[in-house]
Amino acid sequence: MEEVNNINNEKSNISKGENIISKENVFILIGSIILAVIYNILFYEKKLGVSYPVFVLVLYGVLLFTLRDKIEFKISFGTILTLPIIMLSLTYFFFSNWVFRVLNFMIIPSLIFVQTLLITNNNDYKWFDMRFLFDFLNAIFVRTLAHIFKPFNLVSEIIKRKPNSTKASVISKVVIGLIISVPLVGVVVGLLSEADQVFSHFVSNITDLFIKMNIGGLFAQLIIGFLVAIIAFSYLWSLYNKKDRNTSRVIEDSFKIKKIWDPIIIITILLSVNLIYVIFTAIQFTYLFGSIEALLPEGVTYAEYARRGFFELVAVTIINVSILISIINFTKNDNTIIAKILRILNSLLIVSTMVMLLSAHFRMSLYEQEFGYTYLRVFTHGFMIFIFVILIATLIKAWMDKFLLLKSYIVVALIAYLLMNYFNVDAFIAYNNIGRFEADSGKMIDINYLYLLSDDAVPYMVKLLDNPNEQVSLEIKYNLLSRKTRLASKNDWQSFNLSEYRAKGVLDGYDLE
Repeated sequence: MEEVNNINNEKSNISKGENIISKENVFILIGSIILAVIYNILFYEKKLGVSYPVFVLVLYGVLLFTLRDKIEFKISFGTILTLPIIMLSLTYFFFSNWVFRVLNFMIIPSLIFVQTLLITNNNDYKWFDMRFLFDFLNAIFVRTLAHIFKPFNLVSEIIKRKPNSTKASVISKVVIGLIISVPLVGVVVGLLSEADQVFSHFVSNITDLFIKMNIGGLFAQLIIGFLVAIIAFSYLWSLYNKKDRNTSRVIEDSFKIKKIWDPIIIITILLSVNLIYVIFTAIQFTYLFGSIEALLPEGVTYAEYARRGFFELVAVTIINVSILISIINFTKNDNTIIAKILRILNSLLIVSTMVMLLSAHFRMSLYEQEFGYTYLRVFTHGFMIFIFVILIATLIKAWMDKFLLLKSYIVVALIAYLLMNYFNVDAFIAYNNIGRFEADSGKMIDINYLYLLSDDAVPYMVKLLDNPNEQVSLEIKYNLLSRKTRLASKNDWQSFNLSEYRAKGVLDGYDLE
């Protein structure tokens, strides 16, 4: 009852303008406007490049400026997230792989939401608790929209408020006048530029120093800036001001893990499954460490052997991981002997699954030797390594009840994703496919697939220009000529990318006409 009264009192105070005007809230308003302006300068009608890490740094500056009283400056998962966020944002400067560009466009903002919740202590649940998902969704869909009318209330109260001194009154009125006049002047200048060519010429000479102004673009930038500003203000306001507790406590009891599975039934199932896996594992060891040529059935090639079994093995691996997690979390283990039997059987299942992963890795390697490397095949190798590490963590959990499984999974997933971003998959694919083609004249190379690779592959692709195979050299020449033409086009500084710059430098050394 007291909590409800406090909320009502807060609403009443805000409506009266008593609490809404404060130095901190004004700072939030200023920070939101800065973010909106910088956002338009860096991203409007521009390809992502160095602009992304620059914006992230500006964002951190605004966060420190507006939330400095609320941020907990200590070594924690929240503060450590700064490293992966900055590293992922820098990939827009270092690399040009389109897959990671799309993924990072969603993952970086998600990590920023997670970090800001944690460092300001605005989360109801720990980050390695499944229920933290509700904090995360609340941040994205509620906090960003719940206070979108607050900036208008704040500006209104500032206008109505009577300052204590004439000097303060003059300064506040000048600031308000500037805030109102900037968009108004922009619209008027845009209209006059459209109406008079001479005036437009003089205006364009000035505005070209910063941005190219046109009436349509101006309106678009004003709308985008307005939306960015009010969303940023709403989110920052929600982080700074007293958070709305108990928003997700209603689901707390529903997500408590209860051990309800009968251990005898689970042991029976594990014995049956493990028996099959032990036999399968024995056969796989024969393939892995024996002579595969002698053991393959008649008429079955390397490629066919690899293609037929790989995806099935990966599917079984994922099923096994799901089974292990479920057994560990939901099976009763009150009896010491039964608990030890469960640990042994779980461990056997984990080891068998590891052998399946090794077999899948071996099969994919065979397939790559025959048909070359692609995004899917390389990413699949990375995924298998990730699952292997996950299995090691699961094995630890099988013997240590206090080990936090989800926590380890999240950390491993974050590290694995960072490593894949900086692995430079395009360069790896180009280097290995070209090396494979040059080493064996009987092998084929897919020039069209090389065309799909990013500019990170260009330093390796130029090697094919001198290839004895005339068709290959002509096709790669045409490919590189189109890239050279594209890279020669003028780009804004915001779109600068090291991968493209390096590729342009390489191609400028070749006459491709």
